[in-house]
Amino acid sequence: MTLIKQILFTFILTLSIGTNTFAESLFAPVSDEQKQQIIVQDKPIDVIVKPWQGRKQRGSAIILGPTESDATGLESSRYMRLQLPLSGWATISIKPTEGLYRPNFATDADQINKAGEKQLTLEAHQMTPKYTSSQLLELNNFQQKVIEESIAQIEGVAAQYPGKRIIIAADDSAGMVVNLLHQDKLTKPDLLVIINPYREFEQLIDEQNRGLSIAKQLAGLDIPVLDLQSANGHKAALAQSIERKNSNLVKSANLYRQYLLQLDLSHQGGWDEALDHIEGFARKIAGY
Repeated sequence: MTLIKQILFTFILTLSIGTNTFAESLFAPVSDEQKQQIIVQDKPIDVIVKPWQGRKQRGSAIILGPTESDATGLESSRYMRLQLPLSGWATISIKPTEGLYRPNFATDADQINKAGEKQLTLEAHQMTPKYTSSQLLELNNFQQKVIEESIAQIEGVAAQYPGKRIIIAADDSAGMVVNLLHQDKLTKPDLLVIINPYREFEQLIDEQNRGLSIAKQLAGLDIPVLDLQSANGHKAALAQSIERKNSNLVKSANLYRQYLLQLDLSHQGGWDEALDHIEGFARKIAGY
């Protein structure tokens, strides 16, 4: 084997071992030292805290994955939970409550609308939920109340890591966090990161009880916002991405940035891309 071939073989082997080691750590069980619980609505909610690592101590990042995920999050959220501490950001991951909209799509015979009665209008890709407008509003309010109380409770945990504070929220959790910030129900972070934000079936709530769109609510926020949209995001998030960007064009680049990710979030390449954008914006906000 020539010297060049030996060097190339060694490089490939090292890269393969490093990748496998990270993959193992990504899905490894969470240590007991990182596990905490808070009580919200008389029920325990898991919280996972990973302290910052090394000499850099930037602050903390609260991570909310999509509903139906656990505190370790889906792969992209779990990746950020593990990687951000290396850049000086302690991560605090919250387990969202059960999904807001999980209706039984089967329609009972007595629920079939009669001719002439008002029909619900849905996008082509959506199925009709077996919930009334008032039930959807009640579920929406309950879910957001849980998020509000959860974040309020972990403020004490975040205080253990002084510095700037980031909230990173994905999918339907992101849509609800934007609404809570718009209503001044959450303490404003130094940076809000939203990933594929949407609010499912929101258009089925009666108009008088429906809030502003995510795009309009973002336009009213006076905090820095990083808006990340991937090609494999929820269809509602994709459809609203242009509106979100256009509604915030009047803001400076330090207050709103939207990036359409070149890679999707189903593999590490997409996670790395999203993480690069988050760390880049965080550096500017933190002034380093």
